[in-house]
Amino acid sequence: MPLSQVLYKMARSAAPTLALAWLIAPALPAAAAPEYLLASDRPACTSTYEDMTNPNPALPAFKRIHLASLAGVAAVLLSACGGGGDGGTTAGPVTPPAGPSPVALAPLSGGPVFSGTASFGDTVSFQLDEAARMVTVRFVDSRFGLGGAITSAYTADSSGGAGGFLAKSFGVAAGSAATGLSSAQLAAITLRFTVENGLLTGSIQQLANAKLGKGELLQGEVAASNRGVASVAALAGVYSFVKQHATYGADGAVTEAATAAYGQLGIKSDGSFRICLSQAYSDTCTNLQGGQQVATTGTLAAEADQAKYPGALAFNVNGKVLGRLMVAAKSGQNTLLVDEFETTSGGSFTTGAWTLQPSAVLSPTAMNGEWLCSQPEINSAGKPSGRILRNYVSIANGTLQTDTIDTDITLAAGVNGVVTGTWAGSQAGQAPARAFMPVSAGTVSYVGNTAPSPNAPNTPSIAIAGTCQALTAPATLDTYLAAVPEAVSMVSIGDARPTQPAIGYDQVYYKQGRYRHTATALSGGGSVASTVWLKAFDDLCEDSGQKEAVVKNKDTSLFRLNDRSTFDCSVTEAKRDASALKTAVVGPFGRLYLTDGHHTFSSLWEAPNSQGAGAIAGATVKMPVVIKGNYKDQSNAAFWRTMRAANYVWLKTPDGKAITPVDLPAQVGLSNGLQDDAYRALVYYTRDVGYAPPPKSPEFLEFYWGDWLKAAPQNIDLSTYDLKTLGAGNGTDKGYMQAIRDASQLMVDAAPATPIGGNASYTAQTMGALTGAFGTKAFNELDDAKPVDGKKAGKLAYALEYRASFQAITPAK
Repeated sequence: MPLSQVLYKMARSAAPTLALAWLIAPALPAAAAPEYLLASDRPACTSTYEDMTNPNPALPAFKRIHLASLAGVAAVLLSACGGGGDGGTTAGPVTPPAGPSPVALAPLSGGPVFSGTASFGDTVSFQLDEAARMVTVRFVDSRFGLGGAITSAYTADSSGGAGGFLAKSFGVAAGSAATGLSSAQLAAITLRFTVENGLLTGSIQQLANAKLGKGELLQGEVAASNRGVASVAALAGVYSFVKQHATYGADGAVTEAATAAYGQLGIKSDGSFRICLSQAYSDTCTNLQGGQQVATTGTLAAEADQAKYPGALAFNVNGKVLGRLMVAAKSGQNTLLVDEFETTSGGSFTTGAWTLQPSAVLSPTAMNGEWLCSQPEINSAGKPSGRILRNYVSIANGTLQTDTIDTDITLAAGVNGVVTGTWAGSQAGQAPARAFMPVSAGTVSYVGNTAPSPNAPNTPSIAIAGTCQALTAPATLDTYLAAVPEAVSMVSIGDARPTQPAIGYDQVYYKQGRYRHTATALSGGGSVASTVWLKAFDDLCEDSGQKEAVVKNKDTSLFRLNDRSTFDCSVTEAKRDASALKTAVVGPFGRLYLTDGHHTFSSLWEAPNSQGAGAIAGATVKMPVVIKGNYKDQSNAAFWRTMRAANYVWLKTPDGKAITPVDLPAQVGLSNGLQDDAYRALVYYTRDVGYAPPPKSPEFLEFYWGDWLKAAPQNIDLSTYDLKTLGAGNGTDKGYMQAIRDASQLMVDAAPATPIGGNASYTAQTMGALTGAFGTKAFNELDDAKPVDGKKAGKLAYALEYRASFQAITPAK
């Protein structure tokens, strides 16, 4: 068993493990001494729980306060330290003595290639072609069976931090081979990154664990540099670090959950160094191991293969090579990146990453601002899910808020380059904690831990590492800043930001089929065929609380949905029925968020002739909404807390995965990021067949019904139906009509007190179930064929006809 696992087990038995954490990166004070901070994921010390619970009283107060909360982090660092091993470790070549390296460093000196780490424990490189806007990712040294190079186009990431980029749907790079990755697996990969002063940071997700197979995935933070140093002496100084690692079996499966740590490391000009876990650096610091205080020391020596690992140094701890260190030389300071790895003779291995930064004292307000923080998602089994979770974090005057935790934490004043905080309250004596380390003006690395779930208090907390990027304030949308709550405001549908990730495309398809149905109308005094599809104008007027459009004695060829002066509604604006209006709120920077009406607004956006120079619909269509709240002065985190508390946001994808607010699309419509939820569309067609919306419907009623239909014991599986055909709906086939009948019958048969969608306060009765009264008439009308006399057809008939008439728009991923 490798030493890393021995120490990990010792830490786990003594204290909670540090996990999910955010690190935020403010600018370092100009007067700060140029000390150095190291970031890596391989333990190089021997500190244990005893160090954490009995901290040196001479240490800064914030360290004494938070060491107990982060206990277990230091022990993780020990996993890379020598001494106390069981003799079963294969740790690489013997460490050369400190002094001149037998191999000269050959660092990168700027340019398009960046060499660095992935936090799950691989050495990777990135090559940017700025002219072609292409990024190539090369798996230089992987513990997970990955190899070769993959490539993708990249674009500006509108949801990321300042200057961020997004690349997805990768393919094999020319002249290379992507070992272990199929075409489908390549297409699923997403990379987000930012380049600041020669340091590339970001995240990669949905990356196949090729060693393990079985559909298992990897995800993690990435950091890489395009400029190193020419000598070890250039690294001399004191660094703060954060690190994280996990242990895997020989097959690549997680066997020990991730652990995380922070501390300081001092490097001498000859490349020798000493690690001080969870304590300030001193030349005599020791860490507790096996009941004894021992020194944890090491050396840095150039990697033998400088062509493959340009500028990299072997990271030797207590006589063993336990990782590879790379340098990001930037503006007089060196950020250090360590790819940590250790393999046993049996093939199991421990791997992760460190990040180190010159130590510096931070002011109490240094982290003030808005941040977007990302970290790998760990499932309930403590294994990587393949996804990166991104959260808004807002910090003001030492108080940190996030969009997902409803309590604030007070951050201790930064000392030696690390800032810490712990949330109030705990489960099983374990409170979630964070340790933040600024890496640059716009980037912060962090480690931390989650508390156990209230529903499973005996489960261990989970450690994780992540990165925060500073958010640039968007341009303020002045249009809605003065909007008054509960009053009506006229808005452009292009300004309306969704508060749900998906809509039912088939509901919008019905509207598009209906809008394009040629009816007869009076035009110029005679009865002629209308070419402006008047149903869209009826819908606009009805959803404006003004009944239908006026067409009698009107030249309908002049009607424009995006110009209300070209047509009239049956009721004037002054007498509109406000209860028929959709709703919205105003958020930070005056942004408008739609809380009801996603299908209506998307249908009007996609109405006929909605694009191009002569567009009569599209983003400029105006609609009145009732403003449910004006939160323009709230921070990002506080705003999304408010939205969740009011049930104004639905944070679940069609496949049931939880998302965070930053993952919501920026606009309505079929081609702007809203996904297709087939169950949401199904519930629309069960209206008046299996249920009828109650007068005061809960927000997202149809989504709750959809979740209920999918769940046991209902088990409606739409993949077993042919949703391209109507079918008879009488049990003789599996067409769309049968899916509607089956779903509606389940609604009708549900006992009134049945909870719907996992929410005990929403019952079949309060959600409008037509208990014992299947809506036969409404059901029979759904598939009525379109007659030749211009009268309307059934809703589902329109939807399928329209869907079959074009190649459906693929929802953005």
